[in-house]
Formats: sequence, C-alpha cells, structure tokens
Amino acid sequence: MKFSRHSHFTLIEVVVALAILTLSLAGLLQLLSQSQLRIADAEEKWMDMHKLIQATEYFLLAGDPEEPNIPDDFFPYPGYSVECNVEDAEGLPDDYKEIEGQLPLKKWEIKLIRHSDGAERGKVIVDRFGYEDKETESAQ
Repeated sequence: MKFSRHSHFTLIEVVVALAILTLSLAGLLQLLSQSQLRIADAEEKWMDMHKLIQATEYFLLAGDPEEPNIPDDFFPYPGYSVECNVEDAEGLPDDYKEIEGQLPLKKWEIKLIRHSDGAERGKVIVDRFGYEDKETESAQ
C-alpha cells in the first residue's frame, strides 16, 4: 500500500474547526444582542432625562410650582406626570439668613413619574432664589 504525501484534513480536524466557528458566531451574536439592549436602555434614559429637563425648564420659567398641570404644548408625553415640591434650602450658614434684603433660597425638587408602574424615572434638584416671596412681601 502506498501512502500519498498530500495532506488531507481528517474528520476530527473539520469537526474541531466547525466547533470553533460555532462558538465564535455564538459569542458575536450574544455581543450584538447585549449592545442592542444597552442602546435601548440608553435611549429610554435619555428620553426620560429630556422629559424631566423640559418640565424643569417650564417650572423655572413659569415660576408657579403650585400649578401641577403643565400644558400639553410644553409637556406632550401621555403616560408621564411631573411633581414639583418647593422647600426652603437647608444647610445654609446662619450669616446668610441675617443679610438685609437677601432673597430666600429655595430648593425645587422636580420628579418625573411614569403612570404605568408609578416609578420615579428621575429627579432634578435646583436651588433658586425665591423671587415670589419678595413680590408677596412688597405687595403687602
């Protein structure tokens, strides 16, 4: 019997090569699906932040946190609502409160709420001078 000097792939070598190819493709598909999930999550977070900032701008420009309903022209997102709470700012030095003519510093806390599950999707805290308090004092 004569053996040829030409090398041929054995069945084991072909099976091992196919197994390596299969594992590589499975890893690539898993990487692609994870990246799609991350992109979708990032888009949802960006949209929530956009809604929250849009509501924050409305409250800061309108200046009336007691009016909880933002017009649909400014906040056209059904399924979401916004809460705005205004309190005196905390942790200020005592010297600050004793300055004559100083406007009070207020803490505005604005939250974005999703209706479907009641989840708080984000919140913004803004420190702002209480111009409204000064106008109320001068009117009296």
